[in-house]
Amino acid sequence: MVAQVSIVDSARAEWRAIAICLFITVAAFQFGYDSSYYSGILVMDPFIKAYGHYDPEVNAYAMSSRIQSITTSIINVGEFIGAASSFAIDDKIGRRGGMFVSSVFVVIGVIFQVSANNLGLLIAGRLVLGYAVGLISCLVPLYVADCSPARFRGALVSIYQFDVGLGLLLGIIVDNATKGRSDSGAYRIPMTVQLIFPMILVPGLILFAPESPRWLLSKGKVEEARNALQRLHGPRPDFIESQIQDIMQLIDKDRVSKGSWKDMFYWNTDGRKAYLGMALQGEEAVKLTRIINIFWLIGFNIAWQQASGINFITSYGILFFKAIGITNSFLIQMGLYLAPMPAIWINQYCIERFGRRSMLLLSTISVAVVLLVVGSAGSATNKTVAMIALDKMIVGMVYIFMVVFNLALGPAVWVVTSEISTGPNRSKLMAMSSGTSWVCSWLVTFTFPYLFNADAASLQAKVGFIYGSLMISAAIWIFFFLPETAGRTLEEIHIMFQHGVAAREFKSES
Repeated sequence: MVAQVSIVDSARAEWRAIAICLFITVAAFQFGYDSSYYSGILVMDPFIKAYGHYDPEVNAYAMSSRIQSITTSIINVGEFIGAASSFAIDDKIGRRGGMFVSSVFVVIGVIFQVSANNLGLLIAGRLVLGYAVGLISCLVPLYVADCSPARFRGALVSIYQFDVGLGLLLGIIVDNATKGRSDSGAYRIPMTVQLIFPMILVPGLILFAPESPRWLLSKGKVEEARNALQRLHGPRPDFIESQIQDIMQLIDKDRVSKGSWKDMFYWNTDGRKAYLGMALQGEEAVKLTRIINIFWLIGFNIAWQQASGINFITSYGILFFKAIGITNSFLIQMGLYLAPMPAIWINQYCIERFGRRSMLLLSTISVAVVLLVVGSAGSATNKTVAMIALDKMIVGMVYIFMVVFNLALGPAVWVVTSEISTGPNRSKLMAMSSGTSWVCSWLVTFTFPYLFNADAASLQAKVGFIYGSLMISAAIWIFFFLPETAGRTLEEIHIMFQHGVAAREFKSES
């Protein structure tokens, strides 16, 4: 009987790989920061004056739902393009090389936005920056999943979401520091701060972060892969050679049937993975092709993580709180990003201890309940003393939303998506999953002003009914269709998909 190595001993043995993976997730700061800081500048007077219009009725400058929608959501278009094209960049220059490319686009996007003196250049800058974030959203989870030890993979990929949360917090802190300025520095300083992230990431990529060994081996670069594994795991020749053999065996099998986009549009091994990834972001391969393909298309159109409406909080949180009469909305938003931090740390333990499926079910059901409560509170119409209490309750529910969302739905989706994206179509699968997520993210960000604002549908907090209903559907989908990938190597997961193992049998299959 093989003695179980303690988690502490495992961490000591794998400290190099863990440290490198932790560093690479710094790229996720960019993702969180942009969503957060832009939410804040939308209510800054200098920004509204620069890009809004003068409203003689209120004798002040205002910003229409149309401008809010376009300038906020256009970044999601760039993110979709970045995610969709990430497979080509990954195939050509690797995960690490793609991160260099994303850093260049961050710099270009920031320069465009800071120097913008018209709406067109601002939109162009956000589009370019979105392209960089789209690359990051695919390449960082792939790199971490490739390079992390199997025992710590879930926790390390979850750190991606934690760093997104830190980016959200940093964005609102910078906004709060500049909101009192009466010049364009109020919004241009928060824009410029984004240059910090590539300035940190690029030196680390050059100095100590190797290319993914799996990618190197897939390109026949065995000696470079051996060096990369040594940098990740230290001088352990026997372990490194066994890793190379395991990875090469799977690569050799994959080369027999070269991966293609066509594979992902049939209910086969990769088609099933593509569906699962896109639905998050089939059941068994029975010959019910017509029915299953219909359900596959439903999955294509729904990324459950975004269906929670998370983007209405990260992209419009300050506007939301201000509209329901909450003062100190910047401080409220700052607390909102601090509140879920413990939940992300809890998630890193729980998704390994209790599994991805269980935690995602708990998270989606909790989010659904919270959103339905928000919708009910928003249905009250009389502006009375009771209404003030309802507004406070809505704020409290939004705080709880952020906690239960980050308990699993935020971080665990990236974990599962990176784990099921295996085999010859690995980068394509990740690109499709992340691309679908960004399409749904755009849909939420673009439509929210029209659903929420008084000059459109004026639903305000009643939007909770929409997102809450979607979360009920998400819980049902997870229960029936999501396989359990905890504790499996990427090679094992790929083999189980090849053998058509049913979702509910992934955990017990030996």
